[in-house]
Amino acid sequence: MNGEELRAIRERRAEDQLSFATWLNGALNRRYDRSRISRWESGAERIPQQVAGFLAGQGGMAAVPQNTGMPKIQRAVVAVANQKGGVGKTTTAVNLSYALSTLGLKVMLLDSDPQGNATVHMGLDPGEIETQRKGIYNVVRGGASFDSILQPVCGGAVMLAPSSIGLAAAETELVAEPDNSLVLKEKLAEVRNRYDVIVIDCPPNLGLLTINALAASDLVLIPVQTEVFAGLGVPLLLETIAKIRRRSNPSLNIFGILPTMFSSRLTQDQASLREIQEHYEGRTRVLNAVPRATLFAQASGAGRPAIEADPNSNSVQAYGELARELAAHLQTAEDAHVS
Repeated sequence: MNGEELRAIRERRAEDQLSFATWLNGALNRRYDRSRISRWESGAERIPQQVAGFLAGQGGMAAVPQNTGMPKIQRAVVAVANQKGGVGKTTTAVNLSYALSTLGLKVMLLDSDPQGNATVHMGLDPGEIETQRKGIYNVVRGGASFDSILQPVCGGAVMLAPSSIGLAAAETELVAEPDNSLVLKEKLAEVRNRYDVIVIDCPPNLGLLTINALAASDLVLIPVQTEVFAGLGVPLLLETIAKIRRRSNPSLNIFGILPTMFSSRLTQDQASLREIQEHYEGRTRVLNAVPRATLFAQASGAGRPAIEADPNSNSVQAYGELARELAAHLQTAEDAHVS
């Protein structure tokens, strides 16, 4: 491999030399920097065989988003939020991120939950993230850059900003911060234009971390489990979204309610789904339900999105459909913006 071929791969990924070095470091456990990439591309230094082999092989080439002929979309930050835990929020954030990447979009997943569930789901150890100080806390409170913490996952198809238990301290530390709801938005500005979609997995509460995520987002996706009292807590979230619109982020919109863990064989699930659809009809779109399936737990245990582990399974098709619907929405927004 020569420098021109290396540059072509980097440009296909729409990355600058520093971001490209960060991706290689995560994949190969190295410490390359921007100047090293520059020397390789100019021919001043030979490209290491390990790097050339990685890029020439399936791992390197598969990580480059393929041209699907998809029209240009408007870039967006999407918060996946619900103050109620156990509704499939992390499963949704992880699988949606990967599904969007299969459409040829450049995707970043930000784990904003101190529990680090999305980090674990993507195969990383929050304990190591904490020890190495390579988590989102170090960006929000420690002055680190996103480039210093981002790690490629799913063969490089998604870039992950991981989390760890240390992020819990940010909830109290941010209280004394001026404009404390806008800290994440300011930090995201350094990378926002590099990605088509940034997905934020929010914690299961309406604390300052969730407020920051909503203030930094363009769209909110609300997973709701199809169970008794399914919509419990959603009205308070909607009220919070309305306040954020008024105070700091007037462009924030709700993309939709996503029913999750649905079993068509259970009468209660059918009744809950009807209740959700009837309650929000004419106000907020209710997306197609995600079925209950053991595949999601199995894939999580293996550190992979279910839609990556078994893309042909009927259980994951709802996330593929969700990704296409979101991409179509962003395409429409871009068309309206251009016209």
